Amino acid sequence: MKNVRLFYTKKGRMKFLSQLDINRLMTRVIRRSGLPVWYTEGFNRHIYINYAVPLSLGFEGEYEIMDIRLTDDAFEYEEALSRLNSAAPEGIRFLRAVDPVLPTKDIAFAEYEIAFESGNVFLYPALEKFLSSDSVICIKKDKKGRLKEFDIIPKIKSTDFSGDKPRLILSAGNEGNLNPAMVLSAFFEKTETAPVFYTVRRLMLFDAGLKPFV
Repeated sequence: MKNVRLFYTKKGRMKFLSQLDINRLMTRVIRRSGLPVWYTEGFNRHIYINYAVPLSLGFEGEYEIMDIRLTDDAFEYEEALSRLNSAAPEGIRFLRAVDPVLPTKDIAFAEYEIAFESGNVFLYPALEKFLSSDSVICIKKDKKGRLKEFDIIPKIKSTDFSGDKPRLILSAGNEGNLNPAMVLSAFFEKTETAPVFYTVRRLMLFDAGLKPFV
């Protein structure tokens, strides 16, 4: 038996699936693919799947990761990708299968691309200025449902406004996940800007050294 790390994209209509729905979908895809996967033991046996930093509802992803286990150590990865893609719906595309290098707990950062609707791109300079603030205090619930204040600025590793769409590298995983939706909500609220429609695409997951996570 061996662990396998799968990299895939989540686009189009698939972005409207919750993580629970994605788990159900992937379970069906794997079953249809006929891969020799390992099932957990116990009363309620199910395919072992471990997701790395699940993607928020409504976001697209270019570098999504999930781990599975194969019972056949000699099974070819190219064959696994071919079978998975044949069974996957439009919007899900498996790109790569590798032996895991790092545990998923070592994910430290995620890169996102943000796009305001075309009539509101004039807001990008204001967003850039906002994210250069020394401190931005927000309120969110902790795991026990208590409201807590926290500063989002230390959770922003870097910003890039040089292209057509802003890119943000934010803390992720065990380092304390910062959702770009919270960043944008804070921007609209604290600058008294009327909220506008936007899309978010996660481009990459990184380790603590800002190397692509594998």
